[in-house]
Amino acid sequence: MKQLTILLISSLLLAIANTATAEEKPATQPETASVGQQADQLVGSKAKADMTYQQLMEIMGDAYSMIQTGIVRQNQQMVKSGADIILNHPAPNHQPWTIVEVKDQDAFKQSLLDFDKILDEHAGASAAEAAKGNWPGANKAAFDLSSSCIACHSMWKDKVK
Repeated sequence: MKQLTILLISSLLLAIANTATAEEKPATQPETASVGQQADQLVGSKAKADMTYQQLMEIMGDAYSMIQTGIVRQNQQMVKSGADIILNHPAPNHQPWTIVEVKDQDAFKQSLLDFDKILDEHAGASAAEAAKGNWPGANKAAFDLSSSCIACHSMWKDKVK
């Protein structure tokens, strides 16, 4: 039941992300790049770091912890620092989708594209609300960030090689 609930939440988050993305693009703009090309572009747009995808996820988890600690302590700079790590994270030293089987790589690439936007949105919102001193708003954004992390991990944790 717990996995079904997580799957439903994951689907809802992806649907919301896709709706928001569709609303941002003009209807006349054709989708020219494939999911694979878009994933390559996303990873290529990041600075490269000498770390694995697992190590990147560990850094992202620490950044989330920094956001939460900053909210509890009402420390705007701590929240901003944690959000900045998420917003400006580097790429690992390999293509991230190689952590899953070839048959799952296209779906994983789509998840990377979707969740990158979602994580940026919630991390940025958390920092913005903290900067205004709106701690309940910062906390809600941090909760949404955490829910997004859990949704993605629930979808992929059992498919990592």
